Amino acid sequence: GLEGCTVGDDGAGYVCFQREWTNAGDPAGSVRIGRFDPVGGGWTFAFYLLDAPTSPNGGWVGLSEIANVGGGEFAILERDNQGGPDASIKRIYSIDATSVTFQPVGNGAMEPLTKTLELDVLASGVFDDLAVLPFEKLEGMAVLSNGDVLIVNDNDGVDDNSGETRILEFDQLFD
Repeated sequence: GLEGCTVGDDGAGYVCFQREWTNAGDPAGSVRIGRFDPVGGGWTFAFYLLDAPTSPNGGWVGLSEIANVGGGEFAILERDNQGGPDASIKRIYSIDATSVTFQPVGNGAMEPLTKTLELDVLASGVFDDLAVLPFEKLEGMAVLSNGDVLIVNDNDGVDDNSGETRILEFDQLFD
């Protein structure tokens, strides 16, 4: 499904798909970033290449959020579906949407976006500082005008979850 949405500086809407759209023939490890042109009314797409799962518990990796950074650049929240000691991928990447030509469905191969690691949330020590285990679902993200990044977890309404909702702040991640 669609997990995140934002508006680009170009006025287009951008969305990220959580995982591969297998019914549409997307290759394993490739998820769509969609671009909606409000003037022309059409959708175009590019591929985002996911990191491979690395948790000893297995699972999958997908996208949770996309946020406009400015100048055609977007922040992407990529995560695995593991929490606690099994969590291994909770990362913020950046992509430059102007570096590829987004394609309509059925109009040739979609180009892969180049991603750049901006922050490994697990390696940052934020969960150690909070004295909590890593949350499975880091779901929402906002990039503030000063470059700070806020991330919030989804507590699933406390179903199979601790019920905690936390907002994590990372200073000056983007210029």
